[in-house]
Amino acid sequence: MELDAPMSRPSPMRPLALSAAALLLPLALTACGSDAGGNDAASDPAPTSATSTPTPTPTVSPSAGSYPEFAPTDYTYTLSVGCFCMDAGTPITVTVVDGQVVKAVYAKADTGRGSANAGDPADQRYWMTINDVIGLANDTKADRVTVDWPPGQDYPNQVYVDAHKDMADDEISYTISDVQVAA
Repeated sequence: MELDAPMSRPSPMRPLALSAAALLLPLALTACGSDAGGNDAASDPAPTSATSTPTPTPTVSPSAGSYPEFAPTDYTYTLSVGCFCMDAGTPITVTVVDGQVVKAVYAKADTGRGSANAGDPADQRYWMTINDVIGLANDTKADRVTVDWPPGQDYPNQVYVDAHKDMADDEISYTISDVQVAA
């Protein structure tokens, strides 16, 4: 085979496709024209007395800016934070009373880069209510927000936020588990 030879293969479909297009084009153009009476309005054969019934659940999933608040004000939960930080992934038991965090302690010893022991107070930046985490899910200014919120559940399982597309290592995730609402 010569390197300079043009590569081509015969195709019996090409003449057939061109013939079909030539025959169908006038029909398509005729269908787009107006009728002799000059009435360009399309008619709708559907009846005009249709009634609508509301749907019992929203048809659109919530997105950043529209996630609802967590209603209970007294509860405990476990928060795990995934980030490029010293105590990443170490579970934190958070206690909330009257909508305010009153206690946040490491649930177990940090086996990573940090030196936290189970029962030690968590860093103040992790003293977060579930509504604080939902607030991050509602951040419309962040470059990317991903939320795992199962249908019928009052809070998300996880919220991932990448605040700045062009900034390295600013991504952070918040995982919520073991929610216990006070009676």
